[in-house]
Amino acid sequence: MPDWGSGLGPSELPASAVAAGYDGVELWWPVGRRAQGDLADAVATTGASLALLVTSAAEDPGAHADEIEQQIEEIDRSGLPAEHVTLHLGRDHWDVAVHHELAERVVGWRRRFGRSILVELHRGRMLHSAHHSLALLAEHPELRVTFDISHWIVVAESMLDDQQAAVDLAIARADHVHARIGHPQGPQVASPVATDTAIVERHFAWWGRVVDRIRSEGRRPTLLAEFGPVPYAPARRDGRAVVDPARSNRWIMGEVRRRY
Repeated sequence: MPDWGSGLGPSELPASAVAAGYDGVELWWPVGRRAQGDLADAVATTGASLALLVTSAAEDPGAHADEIEQQIEEIDRSGLPAEHVTLHLGRDHWDVAVHHELAERVVGWRRRFGRSILVELHRGRMLHSAHHSLALLAEHPELRVTFDISHWIVVAESMLDDQQAAVDLAIARADHVHARIGHPQGPQVASPVATDTAIVERHFAWWGRVVDRIRSEGRRPTLLAEFGPVPYAPARRDGRAVVDPARSNRWIMGEVRRRY
């Protein structure tokens, strides 16, 4: 279950997720020791699995990476059993040489902390598109990703049929899935049960390849149901989502369990 759009804090989210039938939560690493302690207490009390998100708003690449590293250090000192730390890393307009430097830092963090530190496929970030990410992933074989292919779809305005090599490499490097269904004109369909079946099935086929590969390696696959609120979700005139994203996420949860 995501914290995105829930309105719940770190102390409340794990219990809400477990009550809704999820195995655990994924949320942004909270600021401040009190909130971090609240999260640790809630995870311990509920037994919820945990994944974390980290980013930096710094405009300077060095400061951006330093701030992210500081948060990873905090996570490591906390002792929280986070299955993954997913990074919203870089900016798409930064020079490609900077992207290579950031990739090297991530690989270094993985070695230093011995954690699953992943870079999300995300438009506007370092791995913003299929064609750009193909070169970066090929150059840095130890770089691992959180697979959210909806971003690549909307950047390319296609279902990526002509960029299969990039998709294959991303699937081979994926250690976690952000399960949201996108389309060539947007990162999120209005409803996964009321959209083009071919688009829905294409996403499940991609996710299934990640699941199968991780299981073949003797590990447990993890997926985040990640339909988000307005403006990701199409809205009515009154500002409410056409379909409640929480409802779509529960459907994703059910389908993931049924299929995989």
